[in-house]
Amino acid sequence: MPVEAPADAFAEFNRNLDYARKLVEGGRRLGQLQVGAFDVDDLYRAAWVQAVAALDHWITRELIDRAVALARDPSAVRSPKFHKLTIPIELFEKVHYDDKPLDEVFRAHFAQTFGFMTFQNPDKIKEGFGYVSTVNLWLRVAQILERRRTDGEPITADLVRTRLKEIVRRRNQIAHTADHDADSPTSRAAITAEEVIATVDWLGTMATAIREAVGEPTPAPDYDSAPEEAGGLGAAPDVTEETPREVLTRGTGRWDEASLLDSIKRHCSPDVAETLLAVYRHAESHPAFRGYSFGEGAYPSVTAWFDIGGDEAPVWSIYTGVSKSVLSINFEWMRSRGAPVERLERLADSLAVFPGWSAMPETLRRDDHRRRPSLGPAALAGPLAMGLITGAVDQFLAPSGRAESR
Repeated sequence: MPVEAPADAFAEFNRNLDYARKLVEGGRRLGQLQVGAFDVDDLYRAAWVQAVAALDHWITRELIDRAVALARDPSAVRSPKFHKLTIPIELFEKVHYDDKPLDEVFRAHFAQTFGFMTFQNPDKIKEGFGYVSTVNLWLRVAQILERRRTDGEPITADLVRTRLKEIVRRRNQIAHTADHDADSPTSRAAITAEEVIATVDWLGTMATAIREAVGEPTPAPDYDSAPEEAGGLGAAPDVTEETPREVLTRGTGRWDEASLLDSIKRHCSPDVAETLLAVYRHAESHPAFRGYSFGEGAYPSVTAWFDIGGDEAPVWSIYTGVSKSVLSINFEWMRSRGAPVERLERLADSLAVFPGWSAMPETLRRDDHRRRPSLGPAALAGPLAMGLITGAVDQFLAPSGRAESR
């Protein structure tokens, strides 16, 4: 059965803290009624245990979500501990050979990996986040809490760790020794509603600071959508059903070669269609070609992956629409996968002859090549366009930087 991604781990955490607060409120009301059938302080103890369990559960889910996001996006910054996570060969085979969704396969695996860990002790919490973040956790959390402090003593990393340890120690005392008072074995340690509420609120504040400290997970690249600067593509094309031929693909998408080529032929001018088809066919004839990735979005699209030396990268993408189709050159994604800057600069210089691209090499250098500029119909319609594009791609993919003869 597929393991579904949770809607919002932090929202669930806050609901669990609210449940702990309701236990405290229930204890207060029963205390006012002077109920003698049981010790109403046990509701306060239950709330204390509930709050610590909420923290533990949230961190587990947070680690799973973040680990899946990192597995989905090879360009994201990863910690050394993440790279050392053990991944069974079975998982690789399910994704690579059986086309199982990476999210589903890895979520189930990470749920096992982190589900057997306990995240209450500050050292264990830091160890857990060390798999998905490079931040110095408690130092950063203390800095965030200190910035928001309005009174009381200065907040340091040691203070945060010490307070959490004290909370967890009391939780263990409640759970494992029925909260017996060490100085009076026949009695239980005193507990008040105010003490529990302060603990619940502090755990919520600390968790909020943890979220800010580790930041939002890096979103995975959107291979299905044309970059905003490409402009609107018009309505999504209607495509005819055709029998697809066998091509080297990466995973499964909503679209395939037949739908893409049908969209190009039906909605592009003959000269634009000729250029796009030439670029498309050129890819699979290149020795560095590693497969097409057809899109999942509203518009038929394809991304071509090549071996760039040391890694594989999505070099270009074709996005089709009724109004226009574009060829995006994915500098951003190539850069994130380790493409040498000098090779990216040569590629940009080779394409600078196209309309609207004269300033593009300098723009890309200024932005560390974190862009995906597109060649639109005006550029693609030129009589020399197909030769210029395929020649630039050949030059980029050649390890020496010079086009290789094939």
